[in-house]
Order: sequence, then C-alpha cells, then structure tokens
Amino acid sequence: MKNKKHISLLILLLAHLLTILDIFVVNVAIPSIQEGLESPDGKIQLVVAMYMVGFASFLIFGGKIGDYYGRKKIFILGMLLFLCTSVGCGIAMSTNQLIALRFFQGVSAGLMSPQVLSYIQVLFADHKERTYAMGWYGIAIGIGTMLGQFLGGFFVELEPFIVDQSWRYIFLINVPICVIALVLAICYLDESRDNSALQIDYTSAFILCVGLIILVFSIAVGFEQNTLMKLFIPLSLLFLLAFLFRQKKRKLNNKEPLLDLKLFSNKNFNIAVSASALFMLMLDAYFFVLAVFLQEGIKLLPMQAGYFVVFQGGGFIFASFFSARLVLRFGKTVLIFGVLLLILALILQLVFFYFQIIDFRGYLVMFVHGFGVALVLPSFANIALKGLPENMIGNASGVYSTLQQLFGALGIALTGSVFYYFLKENRDFQHFYNAFLYTAFIHLFCLGGVLSILIFLPKSILPKKQKIKEKKIIISNSQ
Repeated sequence: MKNKKHISLLILLLAHLLTILDIFVVNVAIPSIQEGLESPDGKIQLVVAMYMVGFASFLIFGGKIGDYYGRKKIFILGMLLFLCTSVGCGIAMSTNQLIALRFFQGVSAGLMSPQVLSYIQVLFADHKERTYAMGWYGIAIGIGTMLGQFLGGFFVELEPFIVDQSWRYIFLINVPICVIALVLAICYLDESRDNSALQIDYTSAFILCVGLIILVFSIAVGFEQNTLMKLFIPLSLLFLLAFLFRQKKRKLNNKEPLLDLKLFSNKNFNIAVSASALFMLMLDAYFFVLAVFLQEGIKLLPMQAGYFVVFQGGGFIFASFFSARLVLRFGKTVLIFGVLLLILALILQLVFFYFQIIDFRGYLVMFVHGFGVALVLPSFANIALKGLPENMIGNASGVYSTLQQLFGALGIALTGSVFYYFLKENRDFQHFYNAFLYTAFIHLFCLGGVLSILIFLPKSILPKKQKIKEKKIIISNSQ
C-alpha cells in the first residue's frame, strides 16, 4: 500500500514536471522556431505566452471538474490531450498553428495540474508525509526548469531525422513520456472525487478564457499593430468585467462561483497576490528575453545557452532543500535577502553581458539568481493561504496559481514586445544589448515593487521557529 502511494506520487510528479518543462524547453528553442517558421517578432513570444494563458484559464476549471467527475478521469484526459497537442506542435507548419496548439497544450496542463495537488492532499493525510510530498513537488519545479533549458538547447542542435527541423524534437519527446505516464496512471492511480462538489459554471470558464486570450494577444502584437491594441485591450477588459460580474451574481443567487470574490477581502491573500504578480511579471519574461539575447545577441549556440541557464535551475534546487527552514527561523528577512540577490544578479549580468563575459563568473551569477528565486517564490503561497477558512483554501489555491500563470504570460507579452520594439530590424550586438537593458529595467522595477511590499509586510505574517520552541517550553513547564 505504501509502495503504491509512492508510485502514485511519482506519476503525479512526472506529469507536473512535464507541465513545467514545456514552459522552459521552448525558451531556448525560440530563435530556431522563429527561423524555421519565419515568424514575425510580435508573434513569436505568443508561442510561450499562449501556453501559459491556456494553463491559467483552466486551472480553476480543471480543479472543479476533477472534484465533480473524478480526478483520475480528468488527469488521464489531460495527459491524453497533452500527448496529442505535443504531436501537433511537433508537426505544426506555421506560427499560427503552433500558437493555437500551444494554447491547447496549456489547457491540458491546466486540467492535469490541479489533480496533482488534490491527489497529494488525499494520498498523504499525515502532516509529515504531506510535507515530504510537497517538498518533492517543489523540487520537481526546479528539475523541470533546469531540464527544460538544457533539453531545449540539446534537441535544437541535433541533426534532423524523420522531421525536417530539429526544434520539433522538443515537443515530440513528450510522446513516449506521456505514454508511460498514461499506462502507469491507469494501473496505479485510484479514483478520487469530492462528492460535495457542485455543478460547474461552464459559461464563466468560457468568458474568462476568451478575455485572457484577447488581453495577452493584444499586448504581444500591440507594439507592431497599434490599432489592434486600442481595439482589443478594451474588449478583453469587457470580458473580464463580465466574468467578475457573473461571479458576484452567482454568489448573490446562492450558486457556487468559479471564483469566490470574497478571497480578495483577505489582507494576506491580497499581499501575496500583489507580490507574486510583480514577481511573475519579471520571472518568465526574464527567461524568454535571456534565451533570445544569448543566442542572437552574444551568438551562443543553443546548447551553450541552455547549459548557461541550467545553473539557474541548479541554484533553485540547491536552495529548495533548506529555504523553508530558513524562512521558519528568520521570517521575511529571508525573502528580502532573496529579492536583493536577484537585483544583484540582474545588475551583474548587465555588466558581464556588456563585455560578453560568459565564463565561470556568469555561471555563478545564474546560480545566485536561482538561489534567490527559491528563497522568495514558495513563501508567497504560504502567505496567501494563511488564515483562510478551510472551505476557501481549495479555491484560493486555484486562483493563486491562475494569477501566477496569467502574470507570467503577461510579462512575456509585455517584456517581449518592449524587447523587439527597441530591437526593430537591427541584429547587431549593441542593439540586442540595448533591448536587453530596457527589459532589465522593467524587471528591476518589478523586483523593487516586491521589495517594497516585503519591507512593509507585518513580521507576524510568517511563523518563526523560535516561537514554536517557546510554546514547547511553556507546555513542558506546565506538565
């Protein structure tokens, strides 16, 4: 029985790793994809961003239908869709086809991901075991980030065999992994569902999805087609306002909303969402711009660029093993230190890249960057869920994860547009560096906002280890 639980965890983490890997595996391959499909600058960032929009649009919905229809069924459905869309991405013949397929690949990730977290809660009822499982959940994120950057460079440099262009391997490699995961899921995962789950609001899910697609698309292509931005951004806001109005109306009519707006009356949740939104605006966009700059600006081979960024994932995984204990001991000071490390890493990169320094110093800076991310990002989720009633935690987790993916996509669309706007038709190093510099200013501004939130954050919002010890002493004395 215990072995079955751990096999189930392995299957779930494999699916989770795939959903993260497919964000980062594309980053390093972007220049090759752009060349192979002759993609315009305004659209190429949508190959990454629309995956995250699909992911964000279906996270809450995926959690709801998993509760209602059964988590095993929806997990397998998500994996099947992931397999089919991966094949589609691998044989796409145009940028528009690839963007559309990437969106549906994100949808499949949005169906799978909530089932992973729900299964962990069901399989590991003991607090100690659950902490262990969630620790591996976090490590899977680090491995997915690191492996994605590495494999993106590795596959792009392979000689084309069967396919006409080697970047297609980054999608087709998902096929055997999905087949293995599907067989294991069918054999080892037990069905799980929440019998108290209420009827699902499909209309709200559709309105939210359309609003997010239009918003990200309009920002991504807006710098090239200003008229589209002026038309589509107001249209996207109308959809999002209609979504919020519908949630409020359903609540008043005693129907379960897709998004409980009562969440935003919680101070901790608002603080965490604000900090996380600024952080994600920076993080995913940083990886996107960095991959393009290293290959097209500094002229690194895809494998060299991927290997360089791998050190960031190494720093993340290394810090993940003890970041939670540091936060327990030193509270928000750890988060502030992590943000300062990220600011330092970005400034050092601007200096090193100006002189085109790619050696052990650059690798060390990337390691420091990953270390800083691991010190900061996981604690936002703890802050968001602190003090919430038990019946709101599931919805809060889904909303928090959705907003993370959404702001990641918006960051790529916004920063990518700024990057290509300043680059224009110029392809010399100085123009690439200037474009990278302007996007770095956006990232530093976002980190400055996160730092300001953390400085004014109440110390009591994160528990400290010392307080737990004091309670133990009082209890032992009373006995």
